[in-house]
Amino acid sequence: MINRITPNNRASRAVEYGDFFVTGGLIADDMSADIGGQTAQVLAQIDELLAAARLTKNHLTRIQIWLSNIDNFEGMNAVYDKWVDGSEKPVRATVESRLADPGYLIEVQAFAYRG
Repeated sequence: MINRITPNNRASRAVEYGDFFVTGGLIADDMSADIGGQTAQVLAQIDELLAAARLTKNHLTRIQIWLSNIDNFEGMNAVYDKWVDGSEKPVRATVESRLADPGYLIEVQAFAYRG
């Protein structure tokens, strides 16, 4: 069975299939925020989507992070490290990439496993 979470005319924000869960690329709602603020916004979206699927951060298997500027790596990590504190740590990759809008400082995709 496939469960599409918050679908719109282009894509779903997340999809569950069997024991697997994956989000689309998540970006901040407030592009005026700095890297810490945008990171917090995106991680809060992951929390909401996990909750909608009855999952927690302990189910996360992989986090993929794209930064528009790798100089924001430490600022992003300051927020990310607090977010994963006290939970099982997924694997993670972080790369620098041009994002769809110059206001986006970060985009994150999350993967989880229910099993």
